[in-house]
Amino acid sequence: MQPLGPCLLGSRRILTHKRHYQPDVTLVVTDEPPDRPAWVSETIRLLAEGMDGWRAQLLERVSRASDAQLAAGTDDDWGVGQIAVHLLLIERGVALIALRLAKGEPPGPTGQPRPTASAVTRDGIGRLAAKAADTMAAFAAQFPAAPDLRAVARHPYYGDLNAFGWLLTLNNHYQAHLGALARGTKSAL
Repeated sequence: MQPLGPCLLGSRRILTHKRHYQPDVTLVVTDEPPDRPAWVSETIRLLAEGMDGWRAQLLERVSRASDAQLAAGTDDDWGVGQIAVHLLLIERGVALIALRLAKGEPPGPTGQPRPTASAVTRDGIGRLAAKAADTMAAFAAQFPAAPDLRAVARHPYYGDLNAFGWLLTLNNHYQAHLGALARGTKSAL
């Protein structure tokens, strides 16, 4: 018996099904769809809205923490304040790296910021959140309709990524850290 379900055929990796699935459908496959600029624009808008949502969840979590909880944590076991600073710095940094790459510019510095607990303050988190929001708004307004997809920068864990590769890390990053906080566990991301 042949397996049911999707399979990939040929080098174009066209998704099809083996049994009686739309046998009369003709597909046109293009590497240059005419609606690409609108698709890119919509993708960037959705990403920016998603970051606004994650940032709001983070700030809500910070608002529930006491000042002592915000300042708690070690280099090996981060507290809520360290995680907040880290997420906001990463959001801002990734948006700037991705924007530069999309424009074909040098990416600027990459790496992982690791804040110390003693440097964390509620006001500092608020200022970083405002900067992250401003950066994300500027990013969305300036992202080119035809981004450079060849330009890459080295991610500390994933290796060389283009603009979209960098952007794909943001959702998982917020989700991993906020989920770990909710569970009372550490996040490897």
